[in-house]
Amino acid sequence: MINLNKNKKKLLSGFTIIEVLVACAIISISMFALMQTAQKGIQLSGVALKKSQASFLLEEGAEAVKSIRDNNWTTISNLSLSPTQYHLFFNNSSSAWVLDTSSTSLVGSTTVYPLNGFDRKVTIYSVGRDDSDDILESGGTIDPRTKKVTVEVSWNSSGVANTKSLSFYITDIFN
Repeated sequence: MINLNKNKKKLLSGFTIIEVLVACAIISISMFALMQTAQKGIQLSGVALKKSQASFLLEEGAEAVKSIRDNNWTTISNLSLSPTQYHLFFNNSSSAWVLDTSSTSLVGSTTVYPLNGFDRKVTIYSVGRDDSDDILESGGTIDPRTKKVTVEVSWNSSGVANTKSLSFYITDIFN
């Protein structure tokens, strides 16, 4: 009878070790899954942050071009049209935005590049109109008082190139 109790204890103690191993495996797998989920959440937060920053840079670029137009339409009308791409700078002495083909800096201007990993370009296109004075995608009579502006922001995120763009029309509203 004593011998039977010893064998029973040995069998029961073996089950406890197996149960502990299974519990450790389940906890390990659960922790790994939670860490992967947290890592993916952080990665997606970073992507969302970059997209938000790009949207703000697009909006700032559009407002800067409108500011240049408001200060002097001739500055816009004298620029070379597409495919020339311009970069925006803020001139400290005149407190005004400047468009220039340089992507580094201008004398007397605040260097706004590399914009924390972003690149912002502005392209200006001529605008054609039909006989009804409606804007055409191509062709028509060139309207010297209207330009199409495209602001493009590009950045790399996890080795993937991303681009957002915003197109709008500006006109010489003060003449």
